[in-house]
Amino acid sequence: MVFKAYDIRGIYGKEIDERFAYSLGKCLGEKFKDKDVLVGNDVRFGSKNLLPYFILGLSENANVHYAGLISTPLLYFGTKGKYDLGVIITASHNPPEYTGFKMCDKKAIPLSPKEEIKPIFKFYDIDRSVKEEAEKLDLDNYKVDVIEEYKKFFMKKFDKDFDIKIAVDFANGATTVAEKEILKELFDDIVLINDYPDGSFPAHLPDTLKEECLKDIKKAVFENKCDLGLIFDGDGDRLGMVDEREETLRGDIITAIIAKEILKENKGVKIIYDLRCSKIVPEIIEKFGGVAIKSRVGHYFIKKLMHEIDGYFAGELSNHFYFKEIGYFESPLLALYYILKIMDEEDKKLSELNREFNKYYHSGEINFKVSDQKKVLEKIKEIYKNCKIEELDGVSVYCKDFWFNLRPSNTEPLIRLNLEAEKEEILK
Repeated sequence: MVFKAYDIRGIYGKEIDERFAYSLGKCLGEKFKDKDVLVGNDVRFGSKNLLPYFILGLSENANVHYAGLISTPLLYFGTKGKYDLGVIITASHNPPEYTGFKMCDKKAIPLSPKEEIKPIFKFYDIDRSVKEEAEKLDLDNYKVDVIEEYKKFFMKKFDKDFDIKIAVDFANGATTVAEKEILKELFDDIVLINDYPDGSFPAHLPDTLKEECLKDIKKAVFENKCDLGLIFDGDGDRLGMVDEREETLRGDIITAIIAKEILKENKGVKIIYDLRCSKIVPEIIEKFGGVAIKSRVGHYFIKKLMHEIDGYFAGELSNHFYFKEIGYFESPLLALYYILKIMDEEDKKLSELNREFNKYYHSGEINFKVSDQKKVLEKIKEIYKNCKIEELDGVSVYCKDFWFNLRPSNTEPLIRLNLEAEKEEILK
């Protein structure tokens, strides 16, 4: 099943092939007949191979505009207010054999693959004439520039020079184009690694969460005596961060730090956090005058909620950070801006902020294989019936000195656990 909760994703050539891409293009073209559609792609070999077939199917009924090799945040930025539909061919942080599609509307709100795309999808055959047309398709005929305005936004936002040395791991992904160019202009003292596009991801998987993927950036920070290190995922909508001591900052800790900085000048705004986050996040939001809103996990749900309640900022444990000021979608570069701003204003190293906000003991996300997800969740509810139980996303249980969330995976026979406790021995 390639139609996931948040996107379309599968193994190239096995689950998603040229016929699928052409068929998806035709179906979307019929849905958005005579409308303007912005298309981009990541660095994956599968994505590049699918691109001409997808554009060919789409162009039969819709007006196609091709943005080139771009990140997902740049696709959102380019789409909002200008195009009726935005589509990027990407598989995010997955291994290189995967490919897929993410789609958003004119407000950069994601389209639900399960609810909005799957019901209208049907396969079309590819004959010799279609293959020949795809092979000779000239992408320059569809080309548009969305990078220049994106670049101007951040050059204006970073309105001061930060006296800081940073290292950036682009993971050979989509941020090796626009984001690399922006960062090179913004910072004089910058170390770039894995900064050329390569769909085989030769250095490591394009994942900001797995510790084995952080070895390169930690080494770069250490060897170059940097003040912080950044790592993007494959399509650039996640930002991982390590401090000058090479310690990893969890996504919820980054969320809490950014929330504090934002609330200095924006009292009373609504800030959203996903239910896996440490309770330090709502505590910080409320302490500094914000309204803390708990959300289901996933960019589809968070973006919709941000629009519904006019949320100002949102953060997830998974290193997604969303901002109203750019269009209610992910912006790793804005996350960096607020981190640097608080470091500058409070004259603190990133490690000091990391320690300051790491008040509780958090397990991180742990996966368990189970044969019956529903049965496990029902059993847990029975065992912890004397504690407070919420069912916003899976089962969240709040006891006296610890809490946890258990939620089923949307794609695998897994249960995902996040647990936090007041003391380390309770966590263990």
